[in-house]
Amino acid sequence: MARIDEAGADAITMRGLAEDVGVTPMALYNHFSSKRALLSAVAESVISAADFDGHHASWRNQIHHCFGVLRSLCLRHPGLLRLLEFEGAAPASVFAPMEVTLRALGEAGLSDVDSARTYFLLVSFTLTQAAYQARRVPDLEPSEQIRAERIAGRGYPTVEHLAWPETWDFDASFEFGVTLILNGVEATVAGAEERYTPS
Repeated sequence: MARIDEAGADAITMRGLAEDVGVTPMALYNHFSSKRALLSAVAESVISAADFDGHHASWRNQIHHCFGVLRSLCLRHPGLLRLLEFEGAAPASVFAPMEVTLRALGEAGLSDVDSARTYFLLVSFTLTQAAYQARRVPDLEPSEQIRAERIAGRGYPTVEHLAWPETWDFDASFEFGVTLILNGVEATVAGAEERYTPS
C-alpha cells in the first residue's frame, strides 16, 4: 500500500514488487493469480480494517463517524481511491460505508432513493475534500499573494476581499460540510412529514 500511495496502482508491477520484497515474480504468482488479484487483496486488507460502523444510537452520529473514518482512511492512504478505480480491484468491503449510511438514513426517515442520493453526496464531498487536502493546489486557493498578483482588479471583488485565514482548517471544513448535509437531511424529512400531516 505504501508503494501505491507513493506511485499509484498503475505503477505497480509484479516484477517490480517481487524485486522490492526480494523474491522471484513466480513466488508472487504462487499467492496471487494476477496483478488484479494482488491489488484486490491489498484493498481488502486496508478497507476491512476500518470500522465504519460506530454503533451509535443517533443516526447523525453514525453517519458522522462513518465518513470521518472514510476521510481518515483516504488521508492515510492517498493512493486508495486510484487503487479502487483499477478494474477488478474493489473488494466487497467497499460497500460497508454504504450499508451503514443507508441504514442510518432509513432510520432518519429518508426514502431509499433519497438515502442513496445522500450517500453519494457524502461520498463525493468526503473523497474530494480528502484528495484536495492530500495534494493541495496552491494556485487554486485565493490566498493573499494570489489575490494581489492574479485577482486584484480583475472583476472578482468578493473573492478579492475574502477574509481568508492564514492556515486553512481542513478538519473544521469537513465538520462544516457533513453538518450542512445532515441538516439538509433533517429539513427534508421534516418537510415530508409536514406535507403528510393532516391539518
